Amino acid sequence: MDTQQTNPARADLSQPGSGSWSAVTAVGAGCLTLVISEFLPIGLLPSIATAFGVSDGTGGLMVTVPGLVAAFAAPLITLAAARVDRRRLLWMLTGVLFVANLGAALAPNFPIMLAARLLVGIGSGGFWSVGVSVAPRLVGPRAVAKATALITSGVTIGAVVSLPLGPIVNELWGWRAAFLVPAGLALVVMATQLATLPGMPARGPVTLRSFSKIFDNVHAKAGLVTSALVFFGHFAAYTYLVPYLRDLAHTPQSWVTPLLLIFGLTGIAGNFATGMIADRGVRATTTAAIVLLAVSVALLPLLSHSRQWTVVLVALWGFAWGAIPVVLQLWMLDSLDETAEGGFALFVSTTQIGLAAGSLLGGMVVDRAGLAPDLVAAAAVTVLSVVGLWAVSPLPNRHPA
Repeated sequence: MDTQQTNPARADLSQPGSGSWSAVTAVGAGCLTLVISEFLPIGLLPSIATAFGVSDGTGGLMVTVPGLVAAFAAPLITLAAARVDRRRLLWMLTGVLFVANLGAALAPNFPIMLAARLLVGIGSGGFWSVGVSVAPRLVGPRAVAKATALITSGVTIGAVVSLPLGPIVNELWGWRAAFLVPAGLALVVMATQLATLPGMPARGPVTLRSFSKIFDNVHAKAGLVTSALVFFGHFAAYTYLVPYLRDLAHTPQSWVTPLLLIFGLTGIAGNFATGMIADRGVRATTTAAIVLLAVSVALLPLLSHSRQWTVVLVALWGFAWGAIPVVLQLWMLDSLDETAEGGFALFVSTTQIGLAAGSLLGGMVVDRAGLAPDLVAAAAVTVLSVVGLWAVSPLPNRHPA
């Protein structure tokens, strides 16, 4: 996907002070902010649910609502902002995340909390549809895989920060103070983006036809199906990780935050390890990561009596999840050409629908049947997601090492 000679927007990178890797880092920092914003309630779920007098399953709506909103926001923002400079658009979407987190910190009741979470969905959906698709505009074609890994490292670092951050801040100052952290981070990231991102004029109008063309691409369709299923399975389990540790594994409270930190740290390792090797075989790497995730989740209820196995499985789950955003987005980049931005809008919609449906239906299973059936069902859906990848021919390698 070498647009270096054909895309005039790349000429902006030659301007003084517009170093491409600092710009990539700024986009990654935006991903970090949105992931912390989106997933922070997972570590705080029992505390917030208790404070507002709702069940854990109902509290899971704090993850479901932004996911559903992001699914619609991604294509709508892509269409509405078709002619807006991508630098300005990313800056504005980061500002939405600031407002959303401030609103969550001040929410007087659960409906207002959900309204604040709705804003997170708007910021998240818009940022995801634009953020990763600009990677080829910031670096040369041989560095796209590494730039994508750096951008998506915000996902795994966000997982590191968001899960333990909530319980730690909650113990010191209460759960409301935890939302002030991503609010402040959003302000810092906005300043960084203004300083480092080059001008990136829109490449042309994105229309409904831009979206429909993607469904003529069998590799893109396979990537969307796989993404929907793997996000469904992961979030059906991940949203209720803290209740699992507390109620099923009977993990001591002093172990919970370290285990969440382990999940995130191994996720970082998975992210960067995958960024180094994924361009050698995206389909094989994606399959390996998905199978590892499914097996880890499926074994958690079976080995919940063993604290040692709980630690190992949580670590493997984190490693697998750290790899998955990198390989799925590389699959989509390799599948798309001039439809990349529209394709990523649909990719965001697909993953966020999977996220929202997984956390919602997972919450229903948890409330009605318990945590163990939820984890087993989540693992089954996850492993099914590899079918789409192997139903199509191998992708051409557009990002040689």
